[in-house]
Amino acid sequence: MIRVRGRTQRRFSVTALACYKAGERFRLIFRPRLHGRLDSGARRSFAWTDYRDLLTAAHHQLGAPMVVI
Repeated sequence: MIRVRGRTQRRFSVTALACYKAGERFRLIFRPRLHGRLDSGARRSFAWTDYRDLLTAAHHQLGAPMVVI
């Protein structure tokens, strides 16, 4: 659970992968993103490049091929 206090105009998103490797404990690999002000025209969601970078980081961290289900 993430508790956020303060102004309601801020937006915080998290994307995560639950990774399992045979014989080891699972890992949670995540990327948080604090979005800019709503009136600044900043992107309000993750782009496909953010998801790509998360998968690449997970592959390097696990050191094994990945199967995405």
